[in-house]
Amino acid sequence: MEDATLTPGEIPDAMPPSVALRTRPNYGRWMVLLAGLALYAGVHLWLAGLLRTQTNVTDARVLGGDQKHNIKLALQTRPDLWPDFTQGVSEPLKRWLPHRTDGVVNPLWPWVAAWLADPDQTISGDDEVTAADRALFEKGRSFNIGLTLGFLLITGLACARVFSVPASLLVVFLGGLGALLPRAVYFQPEPLYYVFFTLTWIACIFGLLGNSLWVYSLIGVLSGLAYLAKGSVHPLLLAFIGVSTMRWFWGWLLAHWPGRAGTTQWVRRNHWFGLALLLFFHLMTISPRLADAREKFGDPMHSYPAYWMWFDDFRECYAWMGTYNSAATLESLPATERPSFKTYAATHTSEQIWQRLRDGVETKLTDLWTPGITQQNRAGNKPWRGLLEWRGAYLAGLCLLLLVVLASFWGKGMVEKCPRQCLHPEAISVTLFVVGSCIGLTLAYGWYSPIGRGDRFMLSLYLPLVLSLLWAAESVVRRAQRRGLRPWIIGAYHLALWVMLGGILWRVIQIVQNPVFKS
Repeated sequence: MEDATLTPGEIPDAMPPSVALRTRPNYGRWMVLLAGLALYAGVHLWLAGLLRTQTNVTDARVLGGDQKHNIKLALQTRPDLWPDFTQGVSEPLKRWLPHRTDGVVNPLWPWVAAWLADPDQTISGDDEVTAADRALFEKGRSFNIGLTLGFLLITGLACARVFSVPASLLVVFLGGLGALLPRAVYFQPEPLYYVFFTLTWIACIFGLLGNSLWVYSLIGVLSGLAYLAKGSVHPLLLAFIGVSTMRWFWGWLLAHWPGRAGTTQWVRRNHWFGLALLLFFHLMTISPRLADAREKFGDPMHSYPAYWMWFDDFRECYAWMGTYNSAATLESLPATERPSFKTYAATHTSEQIWQRLRDGVETKLTDLWTPGITQQNRAGNKPWRGLLEWRGAYLAGLCLLLLVVLASFWGKGMVEKCPRQCLHPEAISVTLFVVGSCIGLTLAYGWYSPIGRGDRFMLSLYLPLVLSLLWAAESVVRRAQRRGLRPWIIGAYHLALWVMLGGILWRVIQIVQNPVFKS
C-alpha cells in the first residue's frame, strides 16, 4: 500500500495549517494585518535610520569587520556585469554570473554590491575610506535595509494566509527586530544569507511534510543561493538529507509491517530521485563559484574558513592563508599537514578540545539568547546595546506557549477521542529536522567561536526558529479547534500572542523615549 493514499475528503494530520482555508474573505482581519505590517514598516525604517547614523559609521568600523574588503571585491566584480558577447556566449555568460571568490568571501554579495557602484569608482587603499567608498557603503546598507523590509512584509503576508493575525505579525516583528534589521546596517552578506537560509529552511520543512519532486529542486536552488551568500548552509542540508532518509526508512518499515502503512502525503518512491534533483540543482546554482575556486585554488570546494576551524587564533589563520594563497602553494602542502581535525587532535588534548567546544557553544548560545542588555540608570538615558535586547525571552515564551498548547490538546482527551490526531511521522520528522539543525549549527559555530566572534552566525537561526515554533503552535491549535477545544483556550492562546506583540511595541516605545544606540 502506498504511503500517499488518502480517503476522499480526509485531511492528513501533519499538514500545515493551510488545510483550514477560510470559505469567505475576512476583510476586518486583513485590515488589522495590513495596519500591523504598515506599523512595522515605519518602525523598521525609523530604527534603521537611527542605527545607520549612530552605529557602524566611523572609518575604523568600515575598515574592520571585512566591510572595506567587501567594497574592494564589489569593485573587482563590476567589470563582469557588462559581458562582451562578440567573442562568444558561454564564457561571458559564465563570468556574468556571481562566481568570484577569494577563498573567504563568497560571490553573491560582492556581485549584488557591484551593481550599486558608480562606473568611475576605483579601488582605494586598504587602509583608507574615500568619499566614493563611503557612498557605496551607504548604498549597500540601504539595499540591505530595503531587502530585509521587503522580505519580512512578504513573509508576513504569506504567513497570514495560514496563521492568525498576531502569529503573522510576531514572525515579522521578532524576525526583523531580533535578527534581520540589526545586521542590515552593515556592508556584509548576512542579510542576503539570512533571507535564503530562511527560505531553504521553509522549503526543507515542506519537503518533510510532503516530498514533491519540485520541492527537492527548490531546496537545491535556494540552498545554492544561500551558499553563494555565505558558505554555512551545508549543515542544514545535511540535517534535511539525514532526517528525510530516516523518514524513508521508517516508511519502508511501515509498508512491510502488515496493517501499519497509515496515510501520509510523504511518498517514499520520490525520496532518492528527489535527493538527486536536490544535489543537481544545488551544484548547478553554485557551479560558477566552484569553477572559479578550482581555477584559483585547485579545489572547487576550497574555503579558507574550512581550514581556519582547526586553528586557535585568527592571527594564525591569516598567516597561514598568506602562505598558502594559490593553487600551487596549496598543492605543495602534503595532505597530512593540511589543517584538519586529525592535525588539531594531534597537538591538543581531549580536555582542550572539549573545553573549546563547550566554551564556544556557551558563547554562541549567549549571543543568541541573551545578548548585551543595557543596565539603565534612573534617568534611563544610557545608549542601548541593541534593538531587541530580550530576544531570547521571546523564543523561550514561544517554546512555553507551544508546550501549553500541546498539553491542552492532550489533556482534554482529544487524542483518545480522535486517534488520527496523534503525531504522524511528518511531525516527528520536522521536529527532528529543527532540533538537529539547531544542534548541528550551534556545535559548528561554537567550535568556530575563537575565529569568528559576534552574533551574526547564530542570528541566522532566529527567524527560522520563530517561524517553526509559531507554525507548530498554529497547526496544533487549528486541529484542536476543529475537534472542539474550548473557545476560551483558543482565546487565551491568541491573547498570549498579542501580549508578546505588546512587549515588542513597549520596547519600541523605550527606544522612542531614548533614541540613542551604543556606537
